[in-house]
Amino acid sequence: MNFVDPMKVESRYNMTSSNHLFPSPKYTGPVPNILDTKGNEYAATPYKLTPTTSHVFGDTNRRDLIGHQHTSTPLNEVFFSQGNIDSLQKQIQEQVSLMSGGKFRIGNQDEQQLKFIMRSYYLMYAQNNAANVANELDDLNRRVIGYSSGKIYSEVDFHEFYVKDLAQFPDPIANPMNVGVYGTRTGELKSFF
Repeated sequence: MNFVDPMKVESRYNMTSSNHLFPSPKYTGPVPNILDTKGNEYAATPYKLTPTTSHVFGDTNRRDLIGHQHTSTPLNEVFFSQGNIDSLQKQIQEQVSLMSGGKFRIGNQDEQQLKFIMRSYYLMYAQNNAANVANELDDLNRRVIGYSSGKIYSEVDFHEFYVKDLAQFPDPIANPMNVGVYGTRTGELKSFF
């Protein structure tokens, strides 16, 4: 029986006999193992740029975000509540899934970043009409969801393209073709007689 022991040095360097034991990698790009799920457990954890404390200036999200600029109103109490933030997280996830046709399922986004977006849209578009709180809340939520989900979808889509680009080399450029006609035409030989 001709068995090739893969642990022997001769087997590792004799590619004719052990090629089936050591197959070439599927992806051969600049970072060939970027799509390998086994290596992801050794990846570094992302660094948090923002503090993870709950409230900086006050005891509520509303006070942290607009407490020094606006007094408490029914709209900003509801808009900056934790329940509305959780609802926005779920709706953003659903919208990204719909935009991608079910291809991307994302988790909760960074709450600080979401609060910054909410604050911006509140300061730009809120009218604080006490008789129209439900419609204003719906309008602000739709604006936040539209902006966030569009940005997240484009970034996730580009990240997938980037990872695929790293995993494999681009197709080689085709050999050049001579498009000139010099020397390709032959004239008809006419007899002199």
